Amino acid sequence: MFTPKAHIISIDGPKGSGRNTLCFELALTLLYNAQRTAIVLDAESPLRVAIKNRQKKMPELLTPVILDKKDFYSEANKYSAVIIPHTSTADEFAVAASTYITILPKEKNVTQNFIKNKTYLNNMFELKKKIASLYGHSLNWIICENNLKPDISDTPSKELEKISRLHGFRLAPPLNKRLSYQNNITGVSAQDKSLPLFKNELTYEDICAKREIVKLAEFIFS
Repeated sequence: MFTPKAHIISIDGPKGSGRNTLCFELALTLLYNAQRTAIVLDAESPLRVAIKNRQKKMPELLTPVILDKKDFYSEANKYSAVIIPHTSTADEFAVAASTYITILPKEKNVTQNFIKNKTYLNNMFELKKKIASLYGHSLNWIICENNLKPDISDTPSKELEKISRLHGFRLAPPLNKRLSYQNNITGVSAQDKSLPLFKNELTYEDICAKREIVKLAEFIFS
């Protein structure tokens, strides 16, 4: 049986919720805090292309290692943290997770649909039981909302707060729609923007984006 020694972070959520963005920015945050970090990606993942472009065009920057799924069991424990975007409770690697992040667009209808989704909530309950049985520890289940509208919000939805204890998840501070996050397709992270290389490009939006992800990382490991 594979016993995870690395901190495995699984990211789940509907299409368009920001899984790639969160994965990329979180990986760079951990790297800048001296944590050897890898990302598990499919061959066709657009994030794989962005990271490859980063390595080619900006080799002086810290870059997360890309792991193929077939190499997960043999390679994962060589790293401090391994991030798996586009996962689900049924994913074969989900049972190895230390932290499971469900990212949701911060919209009322999405929140209501999540609350009513008994299948998902039950699947998470079963996954938590399985992890506790296999490894003797609790799964750190976090819900992080992504505000895809121009509004700025620092607080999670009240509806999620009401059911968080009942279903055993923690509510992280939301992310917000920021231009800086859109740079991940170019291979540049908000975490890079404080480097001398980008001194003429740093904006207030970059500072806020960096702060949001650092805050999330601190929440994950608190």
